[in-house]
Amino acid sequence: MNRFFSKSAFVFLAFMLTNIQLQAQFTTTFSKNVAPGQQSGFYYSLPQTMLQLDFIIEEIDCEPGPLVDFASQYYDMDEAIDYATTEYRMLDVKLSKLATPDPNATFFVSVSSGRGGSKAVFDILPNGIIRSIGSGNAMDVKEEMAVVGNEMQHPVCQSVQYSMPEFITLNSSGKTEAQLAREVADKIEEIRKAKFNLVSGYYETAHAPETFNQMFQKLEAMEEDYLSLFMGKRIKKTVVRTVYVIPSKEVPTQTVAKFSQDEGLTTGTSGSGSPITVQTLPLHTTTAINAPSQSAVESMSHENKVFYRVPETASVRVSCNNKVLLEERFVVSQLGMLLMAPFSNTKMDFDTSTGQIINLRMQ
Repeated sequence: MNRFFSKSAFVFLAFMLTNIQLQAQFTTTFSKNVAPGQQSGFYYSLPQTMLQLDFIIEEIDCEPGPLVDFASQYYDMDEAIDYATTEYRMLDVKLSKLATPDPNATFFVSVSSGRGGSKAVFDILPNGIIRSIGSGNAMDVKEEMAVVGNEMQHPVCQSVQYSMPEFITLNSSGKTEAQLAREVADKIEEIRKAKFNLVSGYYETAHAPETFNQMFQKLEAMEEDYLSLFMGKRIKKTVVRTVYVIPSKEVPTQTVAKFSQDEGLTTGTSGSGSPITVQTLPLHTTTAINAPSQSAVESMSHENKVFYRVPETASVRVSCNNKVLLEERFVVSQLGMLLMAPFSNTKMDFDTSTGQIINLRMQ
């Protein structure tokens, strides 16, 4: 019986968190000013813009060949791998954005003890971001947030691998490594001679283009296999490393990671390599709005009013070692203006990615 009651209570509370009806005057207060233990109300947030940087990086695992000690006797040593290592190369960077609740724009709605006033229905997403407020018993909700609950997940990426064939197994038969190296070098010369004869028409046999290409590619693969015994092999794969950044008015330029050919991408300011910075430059599209200061918002309580945002447009620049990798324009919610709208027999829909009022109906 208790288990059933607990489960029913949980379902009821979950419903109340997303659709809250009030038949009374309400007061909106900045969340940090709420007294501990105050329960006669609920919280909602406006969204903040979080930038998602996906770095496409090529990882190259370098493995030396079993005959590397003899490579200099037959070939250019500069091309040989003499010890195991991993190299990294940045191929590209992609920039996108998503919305998360803004802790600096989270508010508490308290209900007065007296009845009266317009009936208000608050529609709040599971992550706390307000979606709409209106009069009546139900909301006309037609759109759903696709990213709710998945904002911080790492993007799914399938690694693309370019693997060279395995080393050829040599039957030593009591031979020294020097003798084996000599035999492998001779075999490479035979393959190269066969390639030359095939291309020059030495065999005086006409081949169809597809057959010719297949024969030549097979000889190329054989040569590469034998050469890897001296030169080593390189196994390449492409991976995606993701870094999340929250733009700030106070810190327009942030160092979010470092990159080097030896260590790859390291997040934060630790590690070696060239710094990767994200610079967010407002384009001042909201400067004409006379908005209240942040201190005024935080210090006052507001009756029958809800907060919304007019977002700012900004230029986002991603650089590595002062070289610009990417520059795009984005709407950044928290760089905009925080404003108040009175509620009285109205229906307001909010953009759940910016906090802007996108629909207003007077009733």
